[in-house]
Amino acid sequence: MKPAVKIALVVAAVLIVVVIALPFLVNVNNFRPQIESNLSSALGRPVKVGNLGLSIFSGSVEADQLSIADDPKFSSAPFIQAKSLQVGVELLPLIFSKQLNVTNLRIDHPEINLLRDRDGIWNFSSLGNQTGKQSAAQPAAGKASGAPANVSVAKLDLSDGTVTLGSTTGKHRPILYDKLNVAVHNFSFTSAFPVTVSVQLPGGGSLKVDGSAGPINPTDTSLTPVQGKVTITKLDLSQSALVEPTLGIAGSADFDGTLNSDGHMAKASGTLKATSLRLVPKGSPAGVPVQFVFAVEHDLKNGSGKIVQGDVGIGKALAKLTGTYDMHGETTSIHTALNGQAMPVDDLEAMLPALGVILPTGSKLKCGTLTV
Repeated sequence: MKPAVKIALVVAAVLIVVVIALPFLVNVNNFRPQIESNLSSALGRPVKVGNLGLSIFSGSVEADQLSIADDPKFSSAPFIQAKSLQVGVELLPLIFSKQLNVTNLRIDHPEINLLRDRDGIWNFSSLGNQTGKQSAAQPAAGKASGAPANVSVAKLDLSDGTVTLGSTTGKHRPILYDKLNVAVHNFSFTSAFPVTVSVQLPGGGSLKVDGSAGPINPTDTSLTPVQGKVTITKLDLSQSALVEPTLGIAGSADFDGTLNSDGHMAKASGTLKATSLRLVPKGSPAGVPVQFVFAVEHDLKNGSGKIVQGDVGIGKALAKLTGTYDMHGETTSIHTALNGQAMPVDDLEAMLPALGVILPTGSKLKCGTLTV
């Protein structure tokens, strides 16, 4: 055997031995208090991670469980819990100087509980808020009270999770959203970062948001600026959180639009197309699709807004919807006006079943207009 080949084999053998031995030589569990402390400090809530293990091939430290506490005003159950947490690290500083430099975070199969109280406040609003959690020592000069630590992560992923949407009053049945995937790049509390979210909706539909968020609002996370494109496919209206189930509204809807929020006012616009629409409990699916081109302005702090544009189209029949709404409280109140001028009854007839109106057998509405 040639000397060069022998040397290569020896080097390969040594590398294999080193790779196998390193996880036993570096006790990454020693870093668990540091990881828990850093995450707890950044989120402003207690964070617990399970037993840690080092994976040389993936360059990461892996925990067998993760738990992030909820705001105690909402629940004693975890806000997020997951079976595994993967922390990407720089291997050389870890091996030679026992220094933990985090490059990315991945949470697999997280279970997230979103709760809203009767005043419209969410349980994630206080994430990262350090107010009232500082030590007896005075904060460093120039650092705003309540501001989160300036944590940055190159990549943050939530994979194949679930989200439960509910209220603290328990008057409404919680709604489960499945197959949640979130991808964040260059995350920072103090600057904007790109984010992509996808989730499966109840009834088999899907939602995707592709845009950016940040900087994180230091006192109320729900007021963080957001911009993005929103796409909803095959939304089951009867199983969504958008309408009260007792109203009897049902059907399938597709939406394509945008959302832009500066942290104070959110502006949403787009086109909603509903098929097989039913508007009353005793109604039956409409025979024509309904298209709704709209734009709304929503005051995030007050939980109220107004319909800036509301063009309703049923075939050639056109109407305009205007008004206001208020989501502050347990029940959403709506004040709207519908104005339709000279709408062809031929196009409107197929909508009558959705309103519970059934024409006598063999009868039709033909040639005429309706003004409402």
